[in-house]
Amino acid sequence: MSGMKVTRMVIILILLLLFPTAAAWADPWQDYRRAGELEAGDPATAESLYRSAVAAFEAGGDLINAGLTWQKIFRLCDRQGKLVEAGAAYVKEAALFQQAGVPDWAWEDTARGESLKSMLRLFIPVPDPGRITLAKFEPAAGTYLGLYEERGPAGNDYNRVKDLYGRQHALYLGYGHIYGPGNFVLPRDTMEKARQVPGAGLVLALEPNGGLGGLREEDLTAIARELAAVKIPVFLRFASEMNMEGTNAWHGDPAAYVSWFRRVATIMRREAPNVAMVWNPFDIVQPEGVKATALEYYPGDEYVDWVGVNFYSDYYLSGRADQPGAGLDPLQRLDYWYRIFAGSKPLMVGEFGIAHTVLSPGRADVSRWAAFNIRKFYRTLPLLYPRVKAVVYFDLNESDPLYTQAKVSDYRLDDNPEVLTAYREAIAGPHYLEQIGQKALGTYRELEDHMAIRGAVTLGAAVKLYDPFISRVEYYLNGELLGSPTSPPYQLTIDFNRLPGEGSLVVKAYDSQGREAVSRAFTIYGSAVPVAIFTLGQKSYSSNGQVQEMDVAPLLENGRTYVPLRYLALALGVPEEGIGWDPASQTVTLNSAGHILKFYPGREEMERDGRRETLDVAPLNRYDRVFLPARYVAEALGYRVTWSPARQQLLVTRE
Repeated sequence: MSGMKVTRMVIILILLLLFPTAAAWADPWQDYRRAGELEAGDPATAESLYRSAVAAFEAGGDLINAGLTWQKIFRLCDRQGKLVEAGAAYVKEAALFQQAGVPDWAWEDTARGESLKSMLRLFIPVPDPGRITLAKFEPAAGTYLGLYEERGPAGNDYNRVKDLYGRQHALYLGYGHIYGPGNFVLPRDTMEKARQVPGAGLVLALEPNGGLGGLREEDLTAIARELAAVKIPVFLRFASEMNMEGTNAWHGDPAAYVSWFRRVATIMRREAPNVAMVWNPFDIVQPEGVKATALEYYPGDEYVDWVGVNFYSDYYLSGRADQPGAGLDPLQRLDYWYRIFAGSKPLMVGEFGIAHTVLSPGRADVSRWAAFNIRKFYRTLPLLYPRVKAVVYFDLNESDPLYTQAKVSDYRLDDNPEVLTAYREAIAGPHYLEQIGQKALGTYRELEDHMAIRGAVTLGAAVKLYDPFISRVEYYLNGELLGSPTSPPYQLTIDFNRLPGEGSLVVKAYDSQGREAVSRAFTIYGSAVPVAIFTLGQKSYSSNGQVQEMDVAPLLENGRTYVPLRYLALALGVPEEGIGWDPASQTVTLNSAGHILKFYPGREEMERDGRRETLDVAPLNRYDRVFLPARYVAEALGYRVTWSPARQQLLVTRE
């Protein structure tokens, strides 16, 4: 027999070699070409064929063609209005091109793809930010408010900022220029105005406009000594946006840039101890593999105190109608840099603005979009990015004659009432700091599945949808809707002392049309101690921690859990003599703690202290016992009922 088995195995192996499986026979290119033919007339079938082809490409390790096929799926889903699926397809496309070493192949789809990505994350407040080594001038918690106000209404007197915007700001941005050896200009007026604000500091963007070859250590030493004489904290953004090709004179030679940044840092530490060095690239809307090229310019942790990043939220990117930017969440622009650096450095948003008026490709008022995103950015930032410790808003209209770059957007705060109100409200919270040296009282941590939570906790949600507007976020605890906040960061206070043991928390976000767009479910553990526990199908139950026995078990009927009324009443403290049954009128009476409750098997009503109330189901008469859903009795006597689907248990706690 053993010889026959060996022979059969050999034959099977030969057949497998001669006749491959159906998957091996499949030609992904046949599906790919057929999908291309069907895209216009039968997009659903085309998508299915593309997905079949991409599965084969991925299985064969063909990253390039898998990425190209996901690109087809992304664009096809986008055209069909299947925005969630399109966003997921873009994520696959970008990841595969990144793996294949050609991240720029996703560049054309980046703006739209990033717009369609969906995300929902929950956060809870914590008093301690954890153990981190603080950098120079870094607050333990909180974010410094910063402003570029040279062309704004408080440009002549920064002490007016609080009256205008509701909060004083801790940082003021100014620009310095080095045009060549011995030829440099510092923003001395800005420096003096910042010095006049109690507790304020200066953000100095020092630009070597004459190129790195025009720098001299003696000039940098003179600059350092002048900054030291100001005697306020200075955040020095030396040669910012070095990763921007074609827009500055210091891009293109990473080795020279790193060398000069290190020399500047060394000089500042020797001559100006009030200066913190900020390495500050620009976030270009590109795949992450392309963003990473900026890291070639990183001087090293030893020479960098803070990492900054500049970006702007424009309704159209670079003023191009074919590059809409309205769906890009400004918070997304921080994500890559935060993941790379937050473990070692505090981050600063060195320049930032949200356009309320489009100047190019055609003038348009987008105030509602701007106001929504200003509120969302400032209110959600503390949750997502607690180590972003400074944000500098760029209060400028790019049509200003003194602004020499592309005139695309108007970012001003004061000239638009809707935007001004949004900004004042967004920065009003205690997380935002008005002086260097202040700190907030706490920070946030992300809610994790299977987390234990005690007491009343205010949850907040960071939400990103394919729709730039979010209508509401709903919170459900064990299936019960607790609330639906409508404004970022969609906070809701939940008392987890009312949750005994394990529970289900489900959070749903809805787009501007009221459609559910994304949801997440968490298993959590509350801190309430159950007074009673009944388990479906089991004749034992728990009452105040003691196991008791019943002659019947809780049962399930029409999707509802019914418990035997007598044992429920005993578990909730109703004395034996307080439980009565009148067979003539078919009435159960409970008399406890000054309340009289009456129930009638087969009738959808009860009587509470003489008042009739309607029930959604009638008590049942089974096995010579009366059964009913526990909440009717529990809530009438001051208790709360929770259902644990995982354990099939009904838990009763005190209100």
